Amino acid sequence: MYAFFVLYFLREAGQLSGYELAKTIKDRTRGYFSSTPGNVYPVLRDLEQNGLVKSGNPVGKRRKTLYRITARGRKSLLDLAKTYKERFERITSFFDKVTTEARLKPREDGD
Repeated sequence: MYAFFVLYFLREAGQLSGYELAKTIKDRTRGYFSSTPGNVYPVLRDLEQNGLVKSGNPVGKRRKTLYRITARGRKSLLDLAKTYKERFERITSFFDKVTTEARLKPREDGD
């Protein structure tokens, strides 16, 4: 999921540092994904090795590296979105089935 979030927020913002990405993921998912730079930087490294993001030269006083999504990364983001959408639809369908069955079938143990 972190790769999806990194690609999505880079596409949305244009460019961000690893710290900014970690904060954005945590804030925008309302803490559901408690992202830290420690788990974002390995994802950024993998994405960059696969040509999905590109890092720029360090900038500013603190020499932070900014990342941006590539054209290949935008395609990968679309593929990931389709994959996660299908997964969540299957999960939602399963829970719909469970809740429907729970309403229709009385408990057998009499409680």
